[in-house]
Amino acid sequence: MTNLNHQDDPEAEARQKRAEYLREARCSLIVKAARDVFSQDGLDGASMRSIARAAGCTTGAIYPYFHGKEELYCAVLQETLDQLHHAVTEAIEGAASPAQSASAGVLAFFDFYDSRPDDLALGLYLFNGLKPVGLGRELDAVLNRQVGATVRMIECSAAAEFGDRAKEWTAGSIAQCMGLLIMGHTGRLSHWQFEGRYLLEQFLRK
Repeated sequence: MTNLNHQDDPEAEARQKRAEYLREARCSLIVKAARDVFSQDGLDGASMRSIARAAGCTTGAIYPYFHGKEELYCAVLQETLDQLHHAVTEAIEGAASPAQSASAGVLAFFDFYDSRPDDLALGLYLFNGLKPVGLGRELDAVLNRQVGATVRMIECSAAAEFGDRAKEWTAGSIAQCMGLLIMGHTGRLSHWQFEGRYLLEQFLRK
């Protein structure tokens, strides 16, 4: 008997594509529900049962995609980091000059999280007060690589203006950016009556 591959069987290929589409749609629905639950309850307060309830499915329907809530949290953050990378890339590529591209990237980083406070809060999962927590070595490594790719892109752009100091400038700029985001969204900047973006712009002009 001859085995037909999908190229010889258009119906089988169509079925496979439909199955892949449905799998991606289910996965996307679960991640969206998880984002809502994590935003409300945090990682510690969330459970697979509450996520399943928000997604309108059983917990058993989630496990083929994610083995636990930590993997789901990682998927939520990965989705956000993909969007962040895209926003920073657009800003760097759209800068008026190479010398301005790194600052444009940092400002895009700030604007992304400033307009999405829930994503900022979710992204700070590494810290519970000042105590590092994390999702586990493997998942943390995945997220760190993803963040690192965006930061390295800013650092490469900074080399046009700062040369050997590009790494130092990038580290200082991202630290300033994150500090202002946290202070802004916790109301700490209101005492001085300054906007976080204005202060970041002043820092980047130095």
